Amino acid sequence: MNKKTISSLMFTASVALSGAASAAITGPTTIDFTGLIPASLAGKANLAPIASGSCAGTGNNGCYNEDGMVVGIVEDTSNITAHVHREGSGATAALGYHSDSSGIYIRAQDSTAFSLTSMEFHADIIPGENPDTGPNDFWEILGFSTALNPGLDTGDGTNYLTRVAYQTVANGFDGILSLNSDFPNISAFWIHFNGCRQPPVAGNAFAMHLDNIVVNAVPAAVPVPAAVWLFGSGLMGLLSYGRKKAA
Repeated sequence: MNKKTISSLMFTASVALSGAASAAITGPTTIDFTGLIPASLAGKANLAPIASGSCAGTGNNGCYNEDGMVVGIVEDTSNITAHVHREGSGATAALGYHSDSSGIYIRAQDSTAFSLTSMEFHADIIPGENPDTGPNDFWEILGFSTALNPGLDTGDGTNYLTRVAYQTVANGFDGILSLNSDFPNISAFWIHFNGCRQPPVAGNAFAMHLDNIVVNAVPAAVPVPAAVWLFGSGLMGLLSYGRKKAA
């Protein structure tokens, strides 16, 4: 067994033993927006929160809070009126995002990690509102390793140092979206139209609404039995002995 194989075994054991970060979300939780008021929502969820963990600002300038999660937008330095808003009402309430916004940003109220499982993603093709199905007409979902990520609107909308998860959704998708294997341990996520980390130039129309976002606790790591550690220690001992003998 060579040095590379032994190192790989030791690394795998170490990763498996490490625990997941504590989280406010301790079980399956669904954000269904039933408490969302019928007004615009312009709170910057990617910036430093106030003492309660919510966004700075109140009323229309604040964020929506539900079951330990905070929903808002990404700060848009090009447009102080960027916002999202409610679609429908009561049991049918959802969160609407149009081309006058920098997208939807969601994190835990205490900024701890969570698992993003699924969501109802409605990007119906509607002439005049959401009309296009070309190769560049898709949505991006970015998951981050940190809850607070200022400056997203000045980047390229896709590539960031704290991005640890990524998924695209074709424009026209209308149904329940399951998130890929990148998303079991994130601290925030951002949904926006391709390339539109700020509202696009006039004439680029798109729209969607979001509902029933399912989040969960970060999956617990599986402890490695003590025998594995003993085995790994023995392998490292053999490697050390081999080096001395060769010398």
